[in-house]
Amino acid sequence: MGQDEQTIVVVPSMTVDKVFHGTEQQAYEERFLFLLLLLRQPRARLVYVTSLAIPPSVIDYYLGLLPGVIASHARRRLFLISPLDASSRPLSRKLLDRPRLLAQIRALIPDPDRAHLVPFNTTPLERDLAVALGIPMYGCDPKHFPLGTKTGCRRIFAELCDQPPDRHRGPLERERLVDAVATMRERKPTLGAGAS
Repeated sequence: MGQDEQTIVVVPSMTVDKVFHGTEQQAYEERFLFLLLLLRQPRARLVYVTSLAIPPSVIDYYLGLLPGVIASHARRRLFLISPLDASSRPLSRKLLDRPRLLAQIRALIPDPDRAHLVPFNTTPLERDLAVALGIPMYGCDPKHFPLGTKTGCRRIFAELCDQPPDRHRGPLERERLVDAVATMRERKPTLGAGAS
């Protein structure tokens, strides 16, 4: 929140293992509409991208929630973009495949140094979209994803600490789990003592 000019580009792309279709996909893409409340900042511009067009009544509802802001004033700073593509492909992929649509979004960003992309999740597609738009992504670079897993965190802990926790590294299949627990108990017989 601030008084500085900024452009927020919202691309709630579902780049996940599940496939979404039609209205289900649109519902997921519209769940970030609460970000329209950022338009209460008088110099904020918001570019909101969805696969299909959002009904005007839905937009009017959200803009009507803005405290102390005339909805029509906020509406002039809101730009709705849609490739009109109901396919189940991730929204980020749909945009990357349409250079003219990317150019249209870039044209709505007066100062790339005062703009950022807000994705739903941060995969290589969203990173590539941010690069194509020439703005930073509000999220971690996907190359760091492995560090956010339990195994990744344990590896970082082991590298930084003299005494890493006594844990088995890496995911295990059921058959190897018993052997891993037995090995850990051999190294530290009191492991699990007192647990009920």
